[in-house]
Amino acid sequence: MREITLFWSKPRILETDVAPILEIVNQLEFLAYIKRTPRDIRILLKASFKPGKKPEDLNSLYFLELIDIHHTPESNDESYVINVKITHPISNLNARTGGTTAVPGCRLDGEGLTYVIQGGNVRLRLVAAMARLVAKPDRISARNLDLNTTQDTGPLNPKQLRLAKFAYDKGWYDINKGVRISEMAEELSIARATLAEHLNRIESLIMDDLLGSFTNISISPDEFSMFKDMVIEDSETLGYGEDEQFKKLLENMHTNIEFEEDPSEDDDAQE
Repeated sequence: MREITLFWSKPRILETDVAPILEIVNQLEFLAYIKRTPRDIRILLKASFKPGKKPEDLNSLYFLELIDIHHTPESNDESYVINVKITHPISNLNARTGGTTAVPGCRLDGEGLTYVIQGGNVRLRLVAAMARLVAKPDRISARNLDLNTTQDTGPLNPKQLRLAKFAYDKGWYDINKGVRISEMAEELSIARATLAEHLNRIESLIMDDLLGSFTNISISPDEFSMFKDMVIEDSETLGYGEDEQFKKLLENMHTNIEFEEDPSEDDDAQE
């Protein structure tokens, strides 16, 4: 089980199909799903609006439809709580995978859009590929999740953690001490090759947990065709195929796949 966090800065969002929402809201925060099928996703949002704007203004966006207002703020310190239907291609695919879900706390604010999703590695890569195709994130980060326990939820199991602590205490990770792996293996009464394999595995897990970023995702022509056909079919079924902002999304998809196919493009913005 993995969790990935995708972040698009405000300047990046202004280049996308969702840009008009920045003229309506100061902040949106995802609270929970109410209903979730690929073409009917209803979510609970906490929302604060710009002066002169109200929840009904969200209906001007092709990808949002106001269903109900659960709470109206009584002071400037409070926010609306609203039920909306979302039909954006990324959220549609997230629902369609059957194995990924958005995490409460996803938010749009003055800094940008933070989208956090959890699921199996293969399905997450599919959603991340679609996200990169729609609008390349400024940052992508990833971490492993342990759903079997609420304690010791790091990337290492207890046995690996004890072995890593032993190697650390002996100075294995201090280049100045010059500790030999054969010496540690002898003290532990295990084969040198076995210890080396364990330590390599531990280091891989740690690096993957800290630095794994889903930034090296490549999109094949077949995958692009699949994504495009899916997006267009949904737009025709749900009736927003002629919306100008949706057309901008399609344009961005075509532009971004050209960047994906150009090996000279540098991805310096990623972490």
